[in-house]
Amino acid sequence: MPAPIRLVKTRPTGHGRARGLVSSRVSGQRVEAVSYAATERFADVVAVYWSGRWDLRGQPPHVTELLSDPCANFVFEDSAGSRLVGVWTRLWKRTLAGKGRVRGVKLRAGALRAFVDTPAFRFTNRIIPLHTLFDMDQLAVIEPESDEEGFAALEDWLSARRLDDPHVSLAIALVDRIVSDAEITTVERLAEVGGLGPRALQRLFREYVGATPKWVIRRMRLQEVALRIERGETVTLAQLAADLGYTDQAHLTRDFKSAVGKSPKEFARSIWV
Repeated sequence: MPAPIRLVKTRPTGHGRARGLVSSRVSGQRVEAVSYAATERFADVVAVYWSGRWDLRGQPPHVTELLSDPCANFVFEDSAGSRLVGVWTRLWKRTLAGKGRVRGVKLRAGALRAFVDTPAFRFTNRIIPLHTLFDMDQLAVIEPESDEEGFAALEDWLSARRLDDPHVSLAIALVDRIVSDAEITTVERLAEVGGLGPRALQRLFREYVGATPKWVIRRMRLQEVALRIERGETVTLAQLAADLGYTDQAHLTRDFKSAVGKSPKEFARSIWV
């Protein structure tokens, strides 16, 4: 058993919930969810470590809905087994029932090929049992009672599978630039700041991120819309559309409803019921 590692809980987003979460906050309070900052050992490729527990026996199930980001996850669960969840370009939905526990690592967008020598697009919108990709013992990750011990085992597992691919850092840096620079609203602008031609940029995102740069730009902006609505910021949809590079409010509303299944106004009414 590896020595426990020191974990630091991440700062909550919005009203103490994960960025991108669009399901009911009231129902979600029945699920214990914790996320931890990546340790120095893997900070270059790991976004967060996360864990969850629930005991809904005798209660209605909880439906989790996420406006997913361009990140892949390695997931270890006591009942559902271990799996790789690729980048999910649709609304993520999962129903939690009964009793369960899960631990996972969310990789930084573009980092999947630091561990898997296969183009990222081959895993997009797919869930792959880990035993088909690696030899592994999932119990070392999920069996310990403490997250510190479980994630120490996970770090050892990651370390044994770490690959040296020079393009990983470029893919990560470009996605980070989308997040940090609100003026990047087009693929052409991202290609310009990245010093790549549009076709080279498209190939890089296909191979390393698993989604197109246009989708990543749009998804990051839609997550920002959901976050601002959840925070109750007093800003009009027209102003949001302008801030996030949309030509008008109608285009923003259409994209948001396509991704979330609700208009921004419907979403604002639904998250606290």
